[in-house]
Amino acid sequence: MDYFSLQLKKGFEEHGLSAFVMDLCRAKEGSKKLKKFIKTGETFVLTFNFEGLEREEGLFSLRDSYLWQQYGVPVYNIAVDHPYWYENRFADLLEDEEHHPGLLSFYHHFSIDRNHEKYFNTFYPEFKSAGFLPLAGTELIPQKEQKPPEQRGETILFAGHYTELPFFEKNITAINEEYEAFYRGIIKDLEENPKKTVEEASLAAVKRETGEEDIRKLRDVLYNMLFIDLYIRNEVRGKAVAALAEAGLPVTVIGKGWEKLPARRKETLKILPMTNSEGVLRALCEARVALNVNPYFKVGAHDRIFNSVLNGAAVLSDESLYLNEILPEGCGVSYYTLEALQKGETEAMIRTASKLLSSPGICREMVEAGRDKVRTEHTWIRRAAEILEQIQKGGLK
Repeated sequence: MDYFSLQLKKGFEEHGLSAFVMDLCRAKEGSKKLKKFIKTGETFVLTFNFEGLEREEGLFSLRDSYLWQQYGVPVYNIAVDHPYWYENRFADLLEDEEHHPGLLSFYHHFSIDRNHEKYFNTFYPEFKSAGFLPLAGTELIPQKEQKPPEQRGETILFAGHYTELPFFEKNITAINEEYEAFYRGIIKDLEENPKKTVEEASLAAVKRETGEEDIRKLRDVLYNMLFIDLYIRNEVRGKAVAALAEAGLPVTVIGKGWEKLPARRKETLKILPMTNSEGVLRALCEARVALNVNPYFKVGAHDRIFNSVLNGAAVLSDESLYLNEILPEGCGVSYYTLEALQKGETEAMIRTASKLLSSPGICREMVEAGRDKVRTEHTWIRRAAEILEQIQKGGLK
């Protein structure tokens, strides 16, 4: 989030705005400078994942509410995951609204997936939506200085952590056998029907078992079932990496937990330690092919897609309605399906990966076919312009 924020700062400054970056590790000291920076009617806050809205010292007091309410500053929050991940944050803001009426009028919520936006509008009517704002990418090295595919490492790169599935057993079996069967039933439904979203399968199961329709109770139930989201995410990313590695293809992963991946052949799997966003971008500049496994975004896109294309790596990704819309097959990306992956039918995926690794010319064509589209429409600099358009609709100068 720090890296995204700094890229957006550059974008705002390109549009002639002054930007103040708040270090929340030093919020108490920074709030004094922030108060001098704020101009009511002109200043807005942009944040990720409710940072600055978690009752931080220097920004919030029980007596005076948030600094944003005191100074009349609208807050635009980009939630980089599904709304059910933030039920505790929404609940805190609703509680703060009771003590400081009018607080919620300053809050605006950006969703990175159209399904997230739909869920938000249905289950959080107390809050204002700022609309759909997909994630974006950063070109670390100018195109003319990037290595061509034939000079890049012949490996498939995936950046992201992995949690072994047995880790979630404690959640699945925590209450009793009836609940265990209920949770396993949802997981099985998602495995057999990969086009379904986690909320779709979970809500259907809850309503079927309980008949519950109250949105406040339902959103609390889904918040307490977050482990199902994590289970299915890690299952599909683990299967994708394992399928490629077991086929004898060289795969490099960056992140924690991969030493616990249950793959039969690990000699083709290279594990690099966790790094920061810039470190991942540097690795993409050296990779011929990048693997993406969407974190169950069905009408959105992970920033891995955009970062990879911008930094010269051809992408192998599972599909999403949004991705297929903006980057058709061969336009920077070649697709596999979660349906085939869950069934173990990975031959087509492996053939595509092998072809990309052994064919620098095809990689070059794919990247060139998608690069201009991504550079024009899917960088953080472009997102800064889209955010400003939305904020101006809200009435700020």
